[in-house]
Amino acid sequence: MQTSHSDMPHDAIEALRQSVEKTLDQNRVLLGEIAHFTKCESMRVAQRNLEHANHAFAHFDERRDLAGLIEAQQKWVKEMMQDYASQSLHYAEMFRSLSQGVRRQAEHAASEFAAEGEESAKEFGKKGEAMAHEAQRAAE
Repeated sequence: MQTSHSDMPHDAIEALRQSVEKTLDQNRVLLGEIAHFTKCESMRVAQRNLEHANHAFAHFDERRDLAGLIEAQQKWVKEMMQDYASQSLHYAEMFRSLSQGVRRQAEHAASEFAAEGEESAKEFGKKGEAMAHEAQRAAE
């Protein structure tokens, strides 16, 4: 099957379109994962904040004096800081996991691109040889 020279730009444009489409799909999936994680993590932290506030009020109800208030406040602050530290670790793990996935996708895309480039170079070389033979026969 011989393709004309005008098909080569069309093929290149089609390959680029497919590559861009695939990248956009991957980014859409990635953003969906980030949104889901963020939603779940935010809900978890909000729930924990409510639990800590309820515990602080319960503790203050048990001891209605200044020492009880200070104790409840310190406990509440400590628990909140632990939750925010935990949330930071969860986000760090999520970003590490996502970056590994993106790296794997990039490596795969690069290897596909290299394979397509090699195939195109071989095809171009064959076409060049055929044209050279045609030119040589025409010159004879």
